[in-house]
Amino acid sequence: MTKTGLLPDEWLVSYASGALSEAQALVVASHVDYHEELKAKVADAEAIGGCLLEGIVPERLSEDALERTLAALAVLDDAAEALVEPVGSSVADIRMPAPLAAHLNMGLDELKWRFMGPGMRQVKLQAYENGERLWLLRARGGTEMPFHDHRGTEFTLVLTGSYRVGDKHYTPGLIELAGPEVTNHQPIIDEGEDCICLVVTDAPIKLHSLIGRMFQPFIGL
Repeated sequence: MTKTGLLPDEWLVSYASGALSEAQALVVASHVDYHEELKAKVADAEAIGGCLLEGIVPERLSEDALERTLAALAVLDDAAEALVEPVGSSVADIRMPAPLAAHLNMGLDELKWRFMGPGMRQVKLQAYENGERLWLLRARGGTEMPFHDHRGTEFTLVLTGSYRVGDKHYTPGLIELAGPEVTNHQPIIDEGEDCICLVVTDAPIKLHSLIGRMFQPFIGL
């Protein structure tokens, strides 16, 4: 049985095989970066995939392939050592997962946080042609998120702070996976500090309140 807050094996296998979208791969890689047991599972999946590829005739690589690969690894090594400055007085210093740090190439305090709702701010990182959106959510401690349903799949990775959904508790490094089967979804942020999450959605959420639906076109979610 998969522990609450850890992605099930099928997502890890899809990540290891390169079957995920760019946004999903980033959030999964960032999630894995927190957990040694998940790193081991991904390594096993990659090893199995490598065995399956042994019988395939390789294509000739470009002359600069090794140089480009080493350069990319160097970026990740540097990012893994970076500590992120706080974005507010209630947020302690955090270390971003290396894949996200490399993607952003800046601290959370350097991002342009925009109003999303009472006690909430967001940063839109990227919108994709397939309808996916990659964004950061920051919610003040004690905030009750508006009730909503899901039209697609939503990944929410906690970077700092924590929140609850019913009897489930999500803390840094844990990820919530919510699909269309999840209705009346209402995360409640724990008191004490802001909660910052990396989020990927592939379809707009369905807000229950009239005010929320009125604001939705402006916040783009």
